[in-house]
Amino acid sequence: MDDQRKRPEEQGAKAEVQQIGTLELREEVLSVIKEQVQTGQVSFSRKVETRTETVTTELRRETLIITVHPGSAQVYFGDDLLQPGQTREVLLYDEQVTFTKTPTVTEEVHIGKRIVTEHQQQQVDLQYEVLVVNEHSASTTVKEQV
Repeated sequence: MDDQRKRPEEQGAKAEVQQIGTLELREEVLSVIKEQVQTGQVSFSRKVETRTETVTTELRRETLIITVHPGSAQVYFGDDLLQPGQTREVLLYDEQVTFTKTPTVTEEVHIGKRIVTEHQQQQVDLQYEVLVVNEHSASTTVKEQV
């Protein structure tokens, strides 16, 4: 090539570059947002049920027995005169059953919750810009006035 047709940088001259603007290139930045979503719910209650049990208990009573024998003295029972051979009974005491019911712990149910952490991988496409320079050859000459 001719020395006259070479570019100034090819001829060894240093040309000063004048900045005429800035082009910003952008890309998407990923932000991860976690949201807690309620997926279930439980409630607890106690239900009282009834069962019938048969309890066998031995009860005692004590009675006083009065028997008049022939040839004995006269015996009055209250206002009544008892005749020989006649018997009367007087209940002295009687056992009665009273039930006392006491709530007692028979079982325990443990209730708890657990947090399970798992790692989940998901593919996310992020877009970004790249600079594309297309050179067009121009047949016209730009002239500068000095």
